[in-house]
Formats: sequence, structure tokens, C-alpha cells
Amino acid sequence: MASPVTDWVSYHARTRPDDIALHMLETGETRSWKDLEARVARLAHAFRHRLGLNPGARVALLSDGDIRVIEVQFACIRAGLVFVPLNFRLTTGELIGVCRQVETAIIVSDRVWQEPSQAIAAALGQRAPLFWGAEADEEYEALIRSSDAMPARSDMQADDVVHILFTSGSTAAPKAATGTLGALVWQAFNQAEASRVAERGAHVLTPLPLFHAGGLNSLTNPILFFGGRVTISARFDPEAVAGYLGDPANGVTHIALVPLMYSLIAASPSFARGDFSALKVAILAGGRLTGELQSTWAAKAVAFSPQYGGTETGPSVTALAPARQDKARAGSCGTAVMHVEVKLVGDDGEEVPVGAAGEIWVRGPAITRGYLGRERELDYSGDWFRTGDVAHVDDEGFYYIVDRKKDMYKSGGENVSPAEVEEVLADHPDIAEVAVIGVAHEKWGETGLAVVVVRNGSAPGLDDLRQHCEGRLARYKQPHRLEIVDQLPRNVTGKISKEELRARFGGTATA
Repeated sequence: MASPVTDWVSYHARTRPDDIALHMLETGETRSWKDLEARVARLAHAFRHRLGLNPGARVALLSDGDIRVIEVQFACIRAGLVFVPLNFRLTTGELIGVCRQVETAIIVSDRVWQEPSQAIAAALGQRAPLFWGAEADEEYEALIRSSDAMPARSDMQADDVVHILFTSGSTAAPKAATGTLGALVWQAFNQAEASRVAERGAHVLTPLPLFHAGGLNSLTNPILFFGGRVTISARFDPEAVAGYLGDPANGVTHIALVPLMYSLIAASPSFARGDFSALKVAILAGGRLTGELQSTWAAKAVAFSPQYGGTETGPSVTALAPARQDKARAGSCGTAVMHVEVKLVGDDGEEVPVGAAGEIWVRGPAITRGYLGRERELDYSGDWFRTGDVAHVDDEGFYYIVDRKKDMYKSGGENVSPAEVEEVLADHPDIAEVAVIGVAHEKWGETGLAVVVVRNGSAPGLDDLRQHCEGRLARYKQPHRLEIVDQLPRNVTGKISKEELRARFGGTATA
């Protein structure tokens, strides 16, 4: 049975035409819903009838954060095209490979990324990229001005593929996950219940990159689905974010960041004098909530809402309400969101009991259908998607992430969770940041290597770390090696890249 979906840009343009939909933090440029509808309609027409893109063609976008990214996304949806935002942190050669893999038809870009965009187009034998920038006669704006308007379609279906988003690649090479129009809708419904995105006046500040699910789909698209406002920043600047977020006149109600970003904001001068009373939901994802971070923001009357998910899952799988800070302090990422089913499965394929650790399996209408060109790597068991993450659940239904399944290692035949070790080591007074990986050991098979960023130049020794773990971790869980580094490698969302650490220090990982 067909499942038609209403074009929500057109709908909000009719019902709230003068409300602000998009706002650019650095320049103050805005789009009302009426403005957004006019530009989306003309750009969609230009894609199909001026540039000759056929339905299903893939439109790559290489850009800093910009309100035009959202215009391109919605124009692709209306024109029946597939939106493919690219990671600007990749090399030109890597971007060429990505575009070749997904068979892009055209590249849209800002002038910041003009050279790599032109190199990609040349390598793939495509037409010149479509740029926006400072020039008054730039082709992007010229197309919008000169094109007819494509009205909202009545034949948009929930099963239409509208996105190709790449996974963050914190533990493996990024994969191209396909996303449907229906998945966007169900993610919005999930966040309506979990994060209050459907409330009138919802306003999210988005400094995360829009080529990743965290920046695009965690809050940005859900709030737009319900007619709210999105403020976009070109790049993450802790001082600028603290200043804008800390002025209640701006009315920012929502933000979603990783722990490192919240720490950097808290360290900025504007944080100390900021008033964060307008902020209702501060989602924390992609890492653990430390006691120090929680107390720092609690002093500003901000309670975190930890969430868990991934590119393939919508992304939201679990969410924790701000009222349950007791669970946040205990390390929970919340309960399953409304339209996602979760179960924890052991190595024997059976569901584990309450309190026991198992791999997180999920199913629901927001889950990806597959990886483009790598469908066999999408790990399904029946209709359950196997995330590769390990968690346990308490008797109230609150989940606690243990680790990535492939991050766990065996020492003397016993499973060790690096996340558990990292949590203990993070309390050491000389440690600013730490990551633990498994490395080969002649006697024990594998042991733990602690990779440490020191605090205030005071470097601990391995014996110091092991003494710190005494009484808190079994001997086999304690690190057997120590490496001091200036900084830990991270991916585009701020997650520590265990893959890079393994490559550098010879770490092991399960398949």
C-alpha cells in the first residue's frame, strides 16, 4: 500500500508564511517559510528542467554549514532527486572516490570548497559544479531567479530514497547509508515525544556539520518538519555558540552536541556570563556524560538529555528526559524512543536478561534500508538491525552503553570493555582525556593500552594508573601499556577514532 507524504515546506509556507525557518549565525541571513518555499520550488525546477537531472539522480553537496544546504536538500526531495552531503574533511582524492561510489550527477558547492569541487567534477567527467558565493551573478542564485516554480508534488512516498549519508567512521571506513522520506518523518515523530521538537517556538542552534546525521537529522530536520526554526553556523566556534546560546533573547530552545563541544563551550569567556534559561533540551550524544561536565552545566540550570543512535538508525534509538538526571549520573542514555524497538542479544543469538550485556538490535521505520553498493555489510538478522554496540538495561527500561562490540577485547579469555576502563581512568587527576584499545600480548592474547592526554603537563606512569584502578577494576581489566599523546584523533562529530589509534599503536579489533 502506498504511503503518501505531504511536502512540509509547502505546508508551512501556507500556514506560517512569515515565521523564520532558517537563520545564518555568522551573517544574520534568514529565510521565512514563504521565502524558503519560493527558493525550493525554483531550485527544484532548475535541477530537473534547466540542468536536466532525471528522477533518482544523486546531487552531491560540498559546503560549510549554510542555510542553502537545507534549500538544496528540500529541492532534491521535491524534484525526486537524492541528496548526498559530502564530508569536507576528506581529501580531494577521497571525495572523488566517494562521488564515484555513489555515482553523483552534479556537485553543488560554496566558494570555500571551489577547488576540490572542480577537481571532483573533472575527474568524473561531469559538468562544472554549481556554486554559491559572493558574486551577484553566481549561477546558483541566477538559476533560482530565472527558473519557474515546481509546485509541491502529491506523489511523494514514504519509501522514496531522499538521502545518502555517510557513517561517521569512528571504528571503520565510512559507509553510504540510504535514507527514505518516511525515515525523516518517523525521526521527527520520535523526537517530538523525546525532545519536544513539535512545540511552538522550537529553535535549534546547529553548529555540527550538516553532512552527518547528527547535524542534519538529530534535531535540524525534525524541528523543520514541525515548522520550527533552525540557526546554522558555518563551523563550530565555542565562543560564538556560547554567546548566542547564552542570550535568551535569541530564544534557542534546543541543541545537540558531543561532550567535547560542551566542554569547549563551558571553557569560553561567554559561558560564564551567559543566561541559558531559554534552553529546554541539550542533547548529549557520541560519548559519556562525566560528572564534571554535568555539574558545570547544572550550575547554569542546564540538564543534559543523553541520547544514543547512529546514522543507520534515524539516528535516535534511546533518549533520556532531563527530569531523570539520576539516570544520567548513572550513565544511562535513556529508554527506547517511541517508534523504535530495542533488544539486547548475546553471542548465542538469544536475548539476554535484565542487567546482562548484549549487542543492541533495533527495528523501526526510521532504520536505513542498506549501504549503497555494500548491501551485504548491513548487518540484519531477520528484520532486526544489529548495531555492533553493547549495552545492558535496568529493570526500569533504561539503557547503558557498554562499548562497541569490535572495541571489546579478550584478556586471558575474559571480555574487557574499554569504556569501563576509560570511565575509571578519567577520574585520575593527571588525565585530561583517555582512550583504551586492545593490543596483542604473547601471554594473555590481548591487554589494554591506555592512550592519555595529560592535564597541566603532569604525566602519570603506568604504575600510577594501575594503582588508581585497584579496588575498582579487576587486574585483567587494568591497562598494561601507556602512551602519552598531545591530543586524541577524532572524527567529524568529535568522537574519538579508535580506528586511528589502532593503526598508530597496533591495536586489535574483532570483526
